[in-house]
Amino acid sequence: MNPEIENAIIGAVYDAGLDASLWPEVMHQIVEYTQSKTAILTALGRLNPNYDFVHTWNIPPAGVDAYQNEQIKLIDMKLHLPLWKRMGIGDVLNQDWRSYVAMPDQDEGIFYDKCLKASGICYAAGVLLDQGEYRWAVLGIHRTPAEPSFQQEELDFLKRIGVHIRRALQIHKQLSFARIENHNLYNMLDSIKVGIILVDEYRRFYYSNKRAQQLMECSQIFEFDQQNKICAAKQYQKKIEQLVHTAQTELNGNSCGVGGVLALKNEQGRQFMVTVTSFSNMNSLANLVDQRQNYVVLSISEMGQHYTLATAFLKESYALSARECEICELFVNGINLEKIAENCSLTLSSVRTYVKNIYAKMQCNSQAELLHKLMGMTIHFEHVH
Repeated sequence: MNPEIENAIIGAVYDAGLDASLWPEVMHQIVEYTQSKTAILTALGRLNPNYDFVHTWNIPPAGVDAYQNEQIKLIDMKLHLPLWKRMGIGDVLNQDWRSYVAMPDQDEGIFYDKCLKASGICYAAGVLLDQGEYRWAVLGIHRTPAEPSFQQEELDFLKRIGVHIRRALQIHKQLSFARIENHNLYNMLDSIKVGIILVDEYRRFYYSNKRAQQLMECSQIFEFDQQNKICAAKQYQKKIEQLVHTAQTELNGNSCGVGGVLALKNEQGRQFMVTVTSFSNMNSLANLVDQRQNYVVLSISEMGQHYTLATAFLKESYALSARECEICELFVNGINLEKIAENCSLTLSSVRTYVKNIYAKMQCNSQAELLHKLMGMTIHFEHVH
């Protein structure tokens, strides 16, 4: 492998992170460098539809169209997703698809006929760039039967270049969120501790802030159907549909639907509160989307949870010690000084000394003032209704 060419490709990767129209040329460079025939870079971000894309090089339009077909997507996931799930992000997969030709009536044969035959490819090497409940990204390169299978040095190159493509995709994802005129608004939405989801009148997903993404990925309280409509568990689905319907702005008048509040529980027993609000009631979001659409805001938070403080921020900004951070977290969860002393195996006078030092470092004069400041540094948020 040639380090100079590889460095040039790395530079092109970061250029493409800023300008997505450059990805096909990056694919071209990777194909030439690895002496392959075709390449595909695909990313799916169901929590950010603006992020979804497929970039290819030298794959016929019929092959690209087939790959986008729902049936082929399902076959692809059935055949190949189990392989990827056994791997970690950044790992490389090496496949030989020649056997697919001999299985015309099976999923393998259908996948070959629709996606591989037009390009004449049978060897594939790929690097897993991202994986999660609602996200997926892979770079794949391919060769024909007349060419040799992929060797270890080429797989090592994919692993190296995959690191840079992952970083470029992160840049691309951030840019897809931060439209220039709404940059400050997106920063504000990402900093608050309640999940914000925006859907249209048909429940089709439009936007979510970071907290909503975290809640959805770790709790699986919502899913998406093939039209990217947001769905809840069966026992809650009808109620969600009713709330979204009643929260819609009445386009023929000045009034808005009421929306409402729904408590729901996931399979692990964690409880969440969802507030459904008409978009027109959220004045701070006024420039976020096309105002001709009829949008609804879903606000999500977890109930009865333990407050966790951003201790790294407390240490860096206020020079609090690990013990002082521990006392702050107990305090913000409603534990009085006597119980804090018991939990930390300290005397009450020692705890009071710690609290006095915390006051000084955080420039607070009372427990109420300290509590107010700490509540602004919690990582999670409990719904108030």
